[in-house]
Amino acid sequence: MKYENLNIDIELSLDGMGIVLYSDGAVKHIEEGYDYLENEYSTPEQVAEHVKKGDIVGFCTGSGGDYMLKFRSGYPTKEIDKQYPLQIRLAINVEGDRIYIKDLFWLMDWSSECPKEQQVEIEKGIYHITLCTIQPESGIWGDDQTIYVYLNRLDEMPQLAWPGVPQLFKD
Repeated sequence: MKYENLNIDIELSLDGMGIVLYSDGAVKHIEEGYDYLENEYSTPEQVAEHVKKGDIVGFCTGSGGDYMLKFRSGYPTKEIDKQYPLQIRLAINVEGDRIYIKDLFWLMDWSSECPKEQQVEIEKGIYHITLCTIQPESGIWGDDQTIYVYLNRLDEMPQLAWPGVPQLFKD
């Protein structure tokens, strides 16, 4: 799918406190069953390194729960900026033709399998990711929470300054 036409909604229930995005080409070296979370993605420094490379891009949601991820092209509109003011910017290097979306805890027992409904077909390339959300009316993070995921194609990987785990919530 051409990224300019991106308009996909994905429901995701989390047990963990975060979401990871990656492409199949970026993770082809990981062995099935490997505890990637414990060995490669458990410290803020490890997460920051992956985020800067754009291979396995994770962010903290603040809570498990039920999320609606709305994948769209480009950057947020002024209307979305106003409605969903909590935002962070990341980037992903798509090596292949899709992005996989998984619960952070799925990294504990690595599997190359990913449900079709948790995949976004997209052209190979580098994309700025702008994540936009707001705390649900209930006041509980993850309570049928909407997260907009805007993807904008770039010519090269941007310099990202995350010193630790990106957080898409406020205490």
